[in-house]
Amino acid sequence: MKQAKFRSNIFNRRDLLKSMAATGITQTLLRASPLMAGILHARNVEAQASSTPDKTVAIYIPGGGVHRLWAPSGSGEDMVMAPMSAAYDSVKTECNFLLNMSHANAGHGRMPVVLANSWGGDSYDVVMGRALGPALPFTYVNLGVHSNGQGALTKDNRNQIPFEDNPFTAFRLLFGNVNANPKTSILDAHAEAANAIKTKLAGYETQRLDDHLDAISDTQRRLDDLSGGSTCSIAPDATEFTLSHDTFTQQAHLQADIAVAALSCNLTSSISIGFGNHQSEFRLPGLNYQGIYHQSIHGGSNGQANYPYYVEMRNHLGSFTAYLINKLRAAGILDSTVVVETTDMGHADLHSNSDVPLMIAGGGSAINRGVTTAAGSSYDHWDLLHTAAKACNVDLGYGKEIPGVLT
Repeated sequence: MKQAKFRSNIFNRRDLLKSMAATGITQTLLRASPLMAGILHARNVEAQASSTPDKTVAIYIPGGGVHRLWAPSGSGEDMVMAPMSAAYDSVKTECNFLLNMSHANAGHGRMPVVLANSWGGDSYDVVMGRALGPALPFTYVNLGVHSNGQGALTKDNRNQIPFEDNPFTAFRLLFGNVNANPKTSILDAHAEAANAIKTKLAGYETQRLDDHLDAISDTQRRLDDLSGGSTCSIAPDATEFTLSHDTFTQQAHLQADIAVAALSCNLTSSISIGFGNHQSEFRLPGLNYQGIYHQSIHGGSNGQANYPYYVEMRNHLGSFTAYLINKLRAAGILDSTVVVETTDMGHADLHSNSDVPLMIAGGGSAINRGVTTAAGSSYDHWDLLHTAAKACNVDLGYGKEIPGVLT
């Protein structure tokens, strides 16, 4: 694979260290609070702000979809969603739904080539993180919800990287102080760094810092609520809290919240999220169908042509993407973030490689949104990745641009 071309307007690590020295913040303090590194990085790149998106989120939903039950029609506010895609209705004007596309490697067990064009190649989230944010505290962040156990989506230097399926662990790694007592408040963990930097910031930067800390506090409160905690202490790890299928939706929303906070705080520029794994060995709470997703696809629909159980579960999985897009929009960073939603096949009951349900969203003026694009079978999911990367001025080294997606 050809080496990715990095954006020329991103500051390198030396520039970031110079910025830290100028503010009087020590590297030790920055390591203790990666949030502060993100604030300083934002200060560096803001002077070179452009309309080119500089963040990306890659979402993996297993099990494809049935074209006639998934494909929207029309455009803008008048776009009509299908039963399988109804959950995207609140964000349809932010999305470009790609129709009639193929999959270059369809079927179960293909997760390692969903975000990469070869079994040994680095994945989209890794390449984009290196290109868009080489000086950020985290090159990439790969989250999941019951995604481990059947392969990996993220690959770095030929190594398959497990999903971080535990939102409590992800939260602590991203926002916690590595030297802090586990029972210390998240806000206390950042207090020293925040106080050290606050007097060096302009007024709007101080407000941004306050906003970030408020967002962290809110996420921490909801983590505590989910775990039954009553204080603002760091949420328990998996050994103290059972992450079961009964809380699948809550976990998905928390992982989305953590992703948006990490992007907003400039802790990373590239995030991937997997909602389940390729064998679809999970069930979803609160639905009419309470079997596993895989069974809903293959026989769980009682032989009915319209696959009611498959539709219900796939639509609910799509609601997690819609939730994340709404969160990005509320945080004010959707226009600077390119979101791609990909999968591993088309009609999953047939293990089809045609009519694959794919979508790209966000990206501001770089992406045509509120439309459907009938790309055709000569384009596949790797072309979706190429097109998303090109919107961010990055060349993956493979794929071709899908007509009608970029402005």
